[in-house]
Amino acid sequence: MTDRLRFILPFGGILLVFALYSIYWFVASTQIRAAVDDWVSDQEAAGYVIEREALTVSGYPYRFQITFREPRITAPQSDGGWHAELAALQAHAVPYDLSHWIIRFDGPAFVHDLNGPGSQLELGASDARVSLVYNEAGETERVGAELMDFTVLTRAGAAPGIQSISALYLNGIVEANNTLHVRIMAEDIVAAPGVFSEDVQRAFGYRLDEARMEFSVTQWAALAHNADARAWSRAGGLLDITDAALHWGPADLTAVGEFTMDEFARPDGRMSLRVTDPDTLAEALVEAGLIPEQNREALRVAAMLAPRGPEGVSLPFRIRDGGVYLGPARLGGTPD
Repeated sequence: MTDRLRFILPFGGILLVFALYSIYWFVASTQIRAAVDDWVSDQEAAGYVIEREALTVSGYPYRFQITFREPRITAPQSDGGWHAELAALQAHAVPYDLSHWIIRFDGPAFVHDLNGPGSQLELGASDARVSLVYNEAGETERVGAELMDFTVLTRAGAAPGIQSISALYLNGIVEANNTLHVRIMAEDIVAAPGVFSEDVQRAFGYRLDEARMEFSVTQWAALAHNADARAWSRAGGLLDITDAALHWGPADLTAVGEFTMDEFARPDGRMSLRVTDPDTLAEALVEAGLIPEQNREALRVAAMLAPRGPEGVSLPFRIRDGGVYLGPARLGGTPD
């Protein structure tokens, strides 16, 4: 009898744990399903129309997986009035950490009226996912995104500015001091035909090898509340760029700087640009018609007098009172 108990008790313990876990999984899946239905109801109350062929919660026993099959989303006119259709949208989390969800988009996605009335875009990617981490209050405190082999095919209407991106990575975290910290990098960015003028495309090309930026936004709550740039500026909000780089033809730049908004909600601040080859860049800016011919020599003199380091020549880039300046040369103005 003792030998039987030695065999039965461990086996029975395993069955009990498995049964308790199964009960937990099915109870939690029911709560997750209810939470998703509540979220959909909240969006519909805000004016969105969300349709789908099916909504399922699966993944037992290894994970929780929410699947929207063939979701169709229409935004209210106040948010642009766009309409999107996807093959599927999935979100999954592991059972021991329901504060971290990974959302995956299965395409292609068809988007209407996003780039103006009558526009139709087909969006594709080999991988498109978003990672969200929530705190105990249910607020998003960390976000990440990966987009691989992203393409945009214009079916109707005006084409957007980007035709494809080889890879896009984004990480963001809201820190305890009300500061949003973001890192973003994009590789092999191809502009859509007609985005750049013939002069700009001839001087710089239509393909950007790399663009990256690491920055912090202070007083984040004031900006996130209703996207009011003036309120954010009055609260002392600051965009602090700690690292930025652009590799686009003759433009081989790195930068650091600080910006805020002026009373007219225009960018206001300056960056220190480190230019690898300022002479080649100056020639390209003149050829592209971005600076007048008479400013070519002024920019060259500024580059000669500017401090030099291992990463090139440092030049000031300023945006003030609606004007955009590189060294002493005015490049243009900010949009009204």
